[in-house]
Amino acid sequence: MTVAMTTAALVGGTQVVKGVSGYKAGQASAQSAMATAAYNKQISDINAKMEKDRGRITRSITERNAEVIADRASYDAFLIDRQVLEQEAQTAFDLQIAERQYDIFTSEKRAKWGTSGVTMQGSPATVAFADAHAAAVNLANIELRGAQAKSSIEQTAAMTRYKGKTDYNATMQQALLQQYASDIQRANIINEGNMNMYAGMSRAYQSKQQANAALIGGFSDAITAGVGAYGQAGGFKPPPKGN
Repeated sequence: MTVAMTTAALVGGTQVVKGVSGYKAGQASAQSAMATAAYNKQISDINAKMEKDRGRITRSITERNAEVIADRASYDAFLIDRQVLEQEAQTAFDLQIAERQYDIFTSEKRAKWGTSGVTMQGSPATVAFADAHAAAVNLANIELRGAQAKSSIEQTAAMTRYKGKTDYNATMQQALLQQYASDIQRANIINEGNMNMYAGMSRAYQSKQQANAALIGGFSDAITAGVGAYGQAGGFKPPPKGN
């Protein structure tokens, strides 16, 4: 092998080594980019699943709270309804006591009038009539107060039921909004994971392209440098004449 050919081989080989090294570095970078992208996608999928579970659990808890609110309102209204029955019984009892007291008062007064020889004419009759009127007014007042108390209790029961339904609906709406927000967050996580995966694949592709370009450039540079070195070493000069 002539000196020119040896020089060309050495110079060209150096360029080939550079190209191969660049190719290997590019391939390693591509593999690293793909591995990173796959890892990030895996983490994103895990986060998305965790967000899905969180949204489901949060909604379940909120809906359960709504059911507790509704049950509590129903129970409170039931207790208030019992107060209505108790008020009716109390009113009936008060009327009975008032009527009994009036009967006792009237009987005692008539007995006193009888023993004293007073007849139910004139002033005694007027007094008796006034007593009866007062007793009737008293009984009417007792009935009125009882009816008012009953109405107030019934209104309280109705308001308790209404508030329970309102709070239940509001809590259920809150559960839906929480689920919706969780779904949006989960979609954002998935979208971000896909975008990161795409970016990683893009970097891996670029690294592979650079690796291929480095290998091709190495061979191209090897040929160019080898030819140049061969020429500089006199490889293209004609052999000497003579012997």
